[in-house]
Amino acid sequence: MPYIFERYYRGTNTDDALGSGLGMAISRDIIEAHGGTVDVTSESGVGTSIRINLPHAP
Repeated sequence: MPYIFERYYRGTNTDDALGSGLGMAISRDIIEAHGGTVDVTSESGVGTSIRINLPHAP
């Protein structure tokens, strides 16, 4: 979890998955560029929640 937004980071259980590890970092950068935030919570064996908060347009 502490590295989820690091570019090129891939989790420990991704041996069979394709990808470069850029998705979460790019997503966070876009969300923050629009004044938003991303919150991640995860519990082993249960699942992961990702909450995206964007400011309300006037």
